[in-house]
Amino acid sequence: MKSAIAYPMLAFFLFHIACTDSEAPILPGALTGTWIERFDLENQDSQLLQEETINFYDNGAYEHWMGYRDPETNVMLGYRHYAEGIYLLEGRRLMMRESKRLLHVGGTFYGQLDQLSPVSPYAETSADLKLIENGTRLEMHLSCNPVSSARCNPKKTFNKLGYFQ
Repeated sequence: MKSAIAYPMLAFFLFHIACTDSEAPILPGALTGTWIERFDLENQDSQLLQEETINFYDNGAYEHWMGYRDPETNVMLGYRHYAEGIYLLEGRRLMMRESKRLLHVGGTFYGQLDQLSPVSPYAETSADLKLIENGTRLEMHLSCNPVSSARCNPKKTFNKLGYFQ
């Protein structure tokens, strides 16, 4: 009789010790919203703020773009790329499938959205996710796309809109 109670209690105890917050599944509601990664850049004697943004919507759609802002005025100057598609979250694994991809192919560093050219969307991108700092920061460990692997940054850290350091 004692073992009938002891084994379930032991299993419960070991499960809760072995599973840390970073290993816990991410609920879709925690991912929904706007996530931004920003870097200061120097570009031909001027300062720029590079901003990569992902909007995850609760209906499974997403938008993803990289743009450049004036660091003094915070005005969006233009975009390097824009993509949209659908995503699926399973535990901490994110799968994104693009339905549309636009890329700036002009002679300048960026352009307005209506100046971006359509290119073939990526079939599928996957990432392992980890929410940190009470869900205000999102670490993405990306699988690099073979086409763009030279420019791939396999680990990105995004801040949820409204929570910047």
